[in-house]
Amino acid sequence: MDNCQILKCAVLFALVMAINPAAEAEWSVNTNNDAYYTDDVALFSVTRRLSLKDDPTQPVVDRPAQGGDFVYEPSAELEWSGKNALGKTHLSLDAGGYVFANRSEFTHGLYEFQFAQTFATGTKVGLFYNFVPDLFLGKNLFVQANGAETEHDEKLTNHYWSIHLDQPLSKNLTVRLLGRYGLRNYNAPFQHRDTEFWTLGPHLEWAINTDIELLLGYHYEQGVADHQKTTSFADNVSYVNHYASAELKVHLLERLSGVFIFDFEKNDFTSANPNDEHFGGSENVYQGEIELLYELDETATIKLGWQHGNRKLTTEEKSIKNNNVWLGFEYAF
Repeated sequence: MDNCQILKCAVLFALVMAINPAAEAEWSVNTNNDAYYTDDVALFSVTRRLSLKDDPTQPVVDRPAQGGDFVYEPSAELEWSGKNALGKTHLSLDAGGYVFANRSEFTHGLYEFQFAQTFATGTKVGLFYNFVPDLFLGKNLFVQANGAETEHDEKLTNHYWSIHLDQPLSKNLTVRLLGRYGLRNYNAPFQHRDTEFWTLGPHLEWAINTDIELLLGYHYEQGVADHQKTTSFADNVSYVNHYASAELKVHLLERLSGVFIFDFEKNDFTSANPNDEHFGGSENVYQGEIELLYELDETATIKLGWQHGNRKLTTEEKSIKNNNVWLGFEYAF
């Protein structure tokens, strides 16, 4: 995270601290250490972030199937909560990253800042900022305006700002309205792919009973590349995206829980240039995930999971499959 982003977070943190009395404050730290094996290093970050709780509309990876690797994910979340005249305030800063054992060029950081205010009525407003710098997508072919072709590293810096409005409908049912605005900024010579995106969608959280929780969600998103730049290149990555997900958490035994997730995503490319490789194309993504959580005690949890994804571009003959397996440890204090 650069100095400007750190300063912004520090200023907001100071403002919240000034509003809330120190005597009301509660601090906590959550740490995670996860070890993965992935059979496709190019798709790993894309598949891991395909979630209602993260950034499901990662950019299309033009060159998947770049081999497997072991990946280590350390992360820590600092949380602070307190009370003010309006109700309860929550503040958190989450920092982590994916560290690749052999393909170090894919290593990158992940950062998120959250501020939430819960009112006496139960209504909750959450503000989020998510930042991923220098995400390596792999080698890619750059076709110049004169048709000459050269190969370069393709990298992306991603920002998005999000607002969540949560409203309890009953003791067990909460509806959320989500809005996002984001920027995906590419390195040279792929800067014509720079994209702005807007997202809208509802989520529904339902505690069916003490042992079963269900999260359902849908996102509509539009991403628009810089038309002034794309006019010189037949490579417009503008899109309309539909994303739907269902997450079921089941308490299986006294200390054992299972999380079962299914995601579907459809990207329709909106390039109007018949010479564009994306013209009239779309991508369908199907992804499933199973994770088992075993609580050692109130502060420590062991995690074991498997994720399988299937991606198919209409412009390609074959679909691309990706598998991630992991073993992790979560500790809160």
